[in-house]
Amino acid sequence: ENVRHTFINPHIVQREGEVDMMEEGCLSIPHIREEVARKYSITIQYYDADWNFHDERYSGMLARIIQHEYDHIEGILFVDHLAPLKKRLLRSKLNAISKGRVEVKYKIKLPR
Repeated sequence: ENVRHTFINPHIVQREGEVDMMEEGCLSIPHIREEVARKYSITIQYYDADWNFHDERYSGMLARIIQHEYDHIEGILFVDHLAPLKKRLLRSKLNAISKGRVEVKYKIKLPR
């Protein structure tokens, strides 16, 4: 399903259903993919590009994608959802990425 939406001032008001584990990755953290737990369904309120208000429910993969992108707005990356032990195991890879020691075929902005 090809879905294109503009979410202005989004707010996830409810997360419900079973927790699904699925591997996620992110352009912000290249070459790392890990299992992340997310609720199966969400209700989100937002304005579209024409400033119309929406209160909608999404489920499945679309709900997962919206939660992943919503996390970015909140300053959260998918690795923030990992258990402390898993994060410690990834520490050297994450440090290398933060220092620019990573090769990708797209532009990335690294912390200074």
